[in-house]
Amino acid sequence: MKKVFKILGLSILTLVFVVIGYYLYLTDIGGKDILTFALLSTEPRKPTVEIPVTYNIGWWSDQKALNIDSLQVDIVESRLNLFNSKSLVAYKVSGHLTYKGQWQPKIKEVHISERINLDTTLHCDRIIEITPVIEDKENKKVNGGTYKFDFKNEHIIKSNHWGINKIKFICGQKEKTIGLQQVK
Repeated sequence: MKKVFKILGLSILTLVFVVIGYYLYLTDIGGKDILTFALLSTEPRKPTVEIPVTYNIGWWSDQKALNIDSLQVDIVESRLNLFNSKSLVAYKVSGHLTYKGQWQPKIKEVHISERINLDTTLHCDRIIEITPVIEDKENKKVNGGTYKFDFKNEHIIKSNHWGINKIKFICGQKEKTIGLQQVK
């Protein structure tokens, strides 16, 4: 009888561990080392996005209508350490779209291009270019004009070395540089 209870107890315990393991696998926790996640991880939250982001170049109908008035970049979360190389930044772009006729432009999405900078005269480690992608829609009620816009998106950045990582953001003719300190 004791042997049956031992086998039954071990079976139930095994089933509990399998269910917990399966749950951790299906959730975000399961993709990371559990000890690191529970004790050491300081990764930022997922970014929020007002305008969809693309990394592909497609049909850009009317980029000449785009005028960038301001670019603002803020560090939202940056707890860089030995176990975390990711930071969360927010960029806010303001500007206006000028058009003639009945084809009214609007911002469809934002194209982002990141690259490592090898040119030491620019005094930055990485360059991130932000380009609002314009889409035209026919509107028979208008005949030219100006449309003002502003949007704010967040973006995850990974450090590429220890110490200060200088990152230059470019949008149109506007530039902002931030520094993220990667520590051991």
